[in-house]
Amino acid sequence: MSYTYDQQAIKKEIFDFIYVCAMHDAILQKAFKGEKKWVEKKETPKKILNSYLSKVLNNEFSSQENHDKVFLETVNKICSEINNNKPQNTETDIFSFGNAQKLINITVKHIYTFCYNDPSLREGFRFCHCPVDIIMLEKVWHLCKGNFELGKNKDFCKPWGSEGITDNTQPELNEFPARYALFQEAIKHLIGCGDMFPIEFDYVEWKK
Repeated sequence: MSYTYDQQAIKKEIFDFIYVCAMHDAILQKAFKGEKKWVEKKETPKKILNSYLSKVLNNEFSSQENHDKVFLETVNKICSEINNNKPQNTETDIFSFGNAQKLINITVKHIYTFCYNDPSLREGFRFCHCPVDIIMLEKVWHLCKGNFELGKNKDFCKPWGSEGITDNTQPELNEFPARYALFQEAIKHLIGCGDMFPIEFDYVEWKK
């Protein structure tokens, strides 16, 4: 038996592996209340996410504003592709902003490991976000308590899976949901002027 895979095909398989791992995190347990298998199998969201990742790896973002615009466009495209092309009997399943940010940010977290062997890639991750999940919400709330206003714990640390959903739908968003934006600002406050990116903060704090 001989394999005919070329390097591009192998690269696709590697990305598919990372994508499925990230999607699992994005829709695990109650973060996505519907049937999960069909979501993982959709191909178009992979292409949409890969386009964003290419910009990260090629260090194409010139500012936080530029990055965030593309990030939000990526979220909207992924949510629209999944929510508007559902199999039968899954009409009530909603892939939310919360699910999409987790998919994107956890994929970025996996891809960031490339920097372990090639530090020259690191700069491209400067504007990437820290993933939002219940562990990091609680962590950030406690770290910021008393020096950065995040509101009440019950509001800031509520489940993230339905983030962005209104009237039982996921609308196209022209700005980040308020809690998500506040979380990212809190991360920057905690990092301060130190030599750390938000995605690196997740590596440092999530395991504690």
